[in-house]
Amino acid sequence: MRSVLLLICLLASGGCAVSSQHEFDWRGGGNTEVAAIEAASREFSAAYVRGDVDSMLALYTPDAVIFPNNSEMITGADAIRGYWTLGAGQTVTHHRATPTEIRIDGNHAYDYGVYEISGTVNGTPYGPTHGKYVIVWRRTPAGWRMHLDMWNARPRP
Repeated sequence: MRSVLLLICLLASGGCAVSSQHEFDWRGGGNTEVAAIEAASREFSAAYVRGDVDSMLALYTPDAVIFPNNSEMITGADAIRGYWTLGAGQTVTHHRATPTEIRIDGNHAYDYGVYEISGTVNGTPYGPTHGKYVIVWRRTPAGWRMHLDMWNARPRP
């Protein structure tokens, strides 16, 4: 609960705010930092669909923490790799994150919005499943990387 309150306080503080109506269609545009975060988010989705866990992990900081729906926190590259590695017979056929807002404050950015995902389990399709997310990005020498990644389900729109 304290981490959620901290995130709300950070989101309410200064920084560069950019809002959207459509996926990666930023009003005001021209912000190269926001564009870099957009690109990293699209890269993550594409890697997920390909089943490329190494590329997904490369988009996290070394000390990243993920907060999956209905699960404990997961820390460390090996544990995060285990979480994102699909089981036999599972595929992701579609993944899209649609930001509501990205706010940049120095070396951190706060990104929240909605996502959808579809796939198959043993040849049986599922989805799209809908959810919401909050990501805290950190600026690194390699570019923007996810440091805290939280998501959970929401009703179908």
